[in-house]
Amino acid sequence: MISSPWIFCALSFAGCLLFGLFLQTRYLRKSKSMQYQLHAAKRETLEMSRLPLSNPYPMFQMSVQGDLIFANAAAIETFPDLEAQGVSHLSLKGLDNPFAAGTEIVREFSHGGKVYDQTIIAGSVNGRETVIVYHYDITTRKLAEEEIKQARKVAEMARLAAEQAKEARGEFLANMSHELRTPMNGIIGLSDLLKEMDMEEEQGTLVEAVNSSAKNLLILLNDILDFSKIEAGELTIENIAFNLRKVIEQIEALQRPVAFQKGLELISHVDDVVPPTLISDPTRLQQILNNLISNALKFTEKGSVKLSVTGHVDDQKRFVASISVTDTGIGIPKDKQAQIFEKFQQADTSTARKYGGTGLGLSITRDLTRLMDGQIEIESEEGLGTSFTVRIPMAVEEKSVEKDGQPSEEKAGYIDVSKRVLIVDDHPINLLFMRQALQKMGFKHLDEAASGRQAVEMFKLIQYPLILMDVQMPEMNGFEAASAVRRLEGEDKSAIILAVTADAMKGAAEKCKLAGMDDYISKPVDKEKLASLLMKWIPGEEPVEAVVEKLVETEKTPDSNDDVMDWSHIQEFSEGDKEMEAQLLNIFIENLKADLKALSDNFENKNYEGWDCSAHKLYGACAHIGAMSMAEACDKAQSISEDEVSLMPELHQSILQEYEKVMSVLQSRRAA
Repeated sequence: MISSPWIFCALSFAGCLLFGLFLQTRYLRKSKSMQYQLHAAKRETLEMSRLPLSNPYPMFQMSVQGDLIFANAAAIETFPDLEAQGVSHLSLKGLDNPFAAGTEIVREFSHGGKVYDQTIIAGSVNGRETVIVYHYDITTRKLAEEEIKQARKVAEMARLAAEQAKEARGEFLANMSHELRTPMNGIIGLSDLLKEMDMEEEQGTLVEAVNSSAKNLLILLNDILDFSKIEAGELTIENIAFNLRKVIEQIEALQRPVAFQKGLELISHVDDVVPPTLISDPTRLQQILNNLISNALKFTEKGSVKLSVTGHVDDQKRFVASISVTDTGIGIPKDKQAQIFEKFQQADTSTARKYGGTGLGLSITRDLTRLMDGQIEIESEEGLGTSFTVRIPMAVEEKSVEKDGQPSEEKAGYIDVSKRVLIVDDHPINLLFMRQALQKMGFKHLDEAASGRQAVEMFKLIQYPLILMDVQMPEMNGFEAASAVRRLEGEDKSAIILAVTADAMKGAAEKCKLAGMDDYISKPVDKEKLASLLMKWIPGEEPVEAVVEKLVETEKTPDSNDDVMDWSHIQEFSEGDKEMEAQLLNIFIENLKADLKALSDNFENKNYEGWDCSAHKLYGACAHIGAMSMAEACDKAQSISEDEVSLMPELHQSILQEYEKVMSVLQSRRAA
């Protein structure tokens, strides 16, 4: 039997042996892990050391003494003289002290036809100041950026050219409108007068043919001009208060004679749901409906044309007017209905031959409807008739609805004549015209200013609620005066400032708005348009007095010189009072002499701006008094640009010739 001490010794030895084996195993495992980590670190270090060498972009390190510490293959290939030139190398030129501690520079650097993003970082090696310089090739990116820049430049030039072409087109349209409408209106007006005279049947037939042809030509002219404006994006839609029932009445009154001549029945019906006062563009709405009714009457040989108006209130609390024009005419085949809204298109060529027209009417109607946020639909069956329906959303004027939801008494078409008005113009004839026009409307409190500066001084004393401001005046023009008035008002811009300008071109509204004006009316001022403008801005509670009164008929005599003077303008001022007419002629003649002298002085002194202002002043006075030929010559003069100064002598001579004619006629009239 083995004794206890021996057993204990044996167990102790075995335990020590096992513990030793455990320690050895643990050491071996840790050793292998350390070896693995060491190998990984060695591999990473090797890869990092190789990175600058394999980098495809130039990279080098240089000491402050100019010693090249390191350069990769790309740097040596790109800068072969790098080691020889040291710190004076071109890659470091233009830098104050790149070796200063903490320096980090990023800049663009060009060399060898390439562009680099150059990064320079200061450091040290063995106590020596050094810089590491790295170049990243951005040549491709810079070329792309330059291409984009050039493309943008070309696009901007194209945009500017398009804008210039658009402006030139607008000016051309405005000039063509003026040049074509003037003779057309003359032909229509004179043939209207001839129709009222006693003539033989054959003569009457010829005059009727001339009158009808001129009116048709004017319709075509208007269509082409409207089409051009829409295409150029220059046609704007107004938002003013109006009575839809009255618009329908006006259309019916205009079209009823046409229906009567063809033996057709023209029927109109306006539903009771239509509010008394809506806000939209009544002129364009009337144009849309006139186009549709004219078409219906043209293509209907027997039966009737019906105009019906109803509507509903949409989710935005707008009244969506639904206006239908239904006829019993020739109808339109199903396969032709889509194309009738296209420009210069009709159902077929036989339609154009038989009924005439350009094929623009329905295209313009559709475009106008879209501009008014509306839509147009057609239902037609060949041989049975056609129905066009226009749906246009319109705001409802709040004052047209009482608290209980019932329509109130109509207030549209009234002007608040209790307002105190300041009329600003540097020509006494224009002041006289505006004063008399406003007095006829019922205005009692009228003040006048002969310059923009005087108007501003008067506004300091009296806060006029309404100012009619001429635009071109000496010292301080209308735009400057309006801006000064707005500054005096501060935040409370309550005064209504309406510009009175001879500039009817596109852009006039923008100029007025920039100057702080609310709206504008062009010269010569038409009293109906003036009344409509005032109704828009200062609506009242009582009806305004008749704006356009029946003029005293001009006695037609062989030597009446109607081609020089339109005497109806003077008679509108004088209302048949010979003494008043004589005073008016005296005022105009004396001012005309002074204005022409100013024009001639500016011409002699080659003062283009002063000559233009004088022509503008003459234009307004001549147009208001009825010297239309001279007004037209002055209008051409004030419309030329600085590039057309060479035309001044010819235009100036034209004004002088018209002046001689006008003075001769006026002197004879005054003497008589």
